[in-house]
Amino acid sequence: MNPVEAALVGGLLGALLASGLNILLAWGQRRQQREHDLEMSALTHRQQLQRVVLEDAARLRDARLARLREDAKELTRALFDLERLALLMQWGESADKDEMKRVELAARARFESARAGLTLDPDGGRLTAAFASLTREIDEYQSMLQSHRVLVEARVVQHVVEHADQLEAQRRKVIDDITAAIQETQALLASVSVPVEAPAMEAGPTPGGIDIRSERADSVETRRMLPTPEGDEAVAAQAP
Repeated sequence: MNPVEAALVGGLLGALLASGLNILLAWGQRRQQREHDLEMSALTHRQQLQRVVLEDAARLRDARLARLREDAKELTRALFDLERLALLMQWGESADKDEMKRVELAARARFESARAGLTLDPDGGRLTAAFASLTREIDEYQSMLQSHRVLVEARVVQHVVEHADQLEAQRRKVIDDITAAIQETQALLASVSVPVEAPAMEAGPTPGGIDIRSERADSVETRRMLPTPEGDEAVAAQAP
């Protein structure tokens, strides 16, 4: 083989080797791209699935909050009725007996209106229990008032003074229990209205540039249903 042929053969082999290397590099790049595309597709799918789960959870939360808020309004009105009933009891013989009966029946009717929904709610039971406990305290207060009137009519001064202190303590307990029940209702609404958040996932942003770890579901309806001081004042204004 003369030098010219050797040079031609060497050039051909070099060209074939360079072409083969280029083919291998291109194949490797395509393989890396396919793997990257599959990874991004899997991340996108997980994000979309999680978003659907979050939206479903938010809808369920909003529906629960709407029901609970309506029942809480009725319960709060019933608590205001009981507060008014305690005041009417305190007025003694000058109190309008018909008004006392009307207020007592109104409180019971409002509670019964909310009772079924609160009973079915996972956390509503503690509100119905608080109302039941409060009615027992009011019954005790009414019984003590009647006993106090008997002592006053009998003019047993020492017993009247001692019983008056007990009566005042019971009255304060009734008022404190009403306040506590209202605060418990507000706390329950606030706990239910917390936005639904996604559990922590692997670090880093998703293909869409959204960090899944910080994603959360909320809605305009939820924000409208959040307990506000203005809403509580409106409920108070509607109480008789």
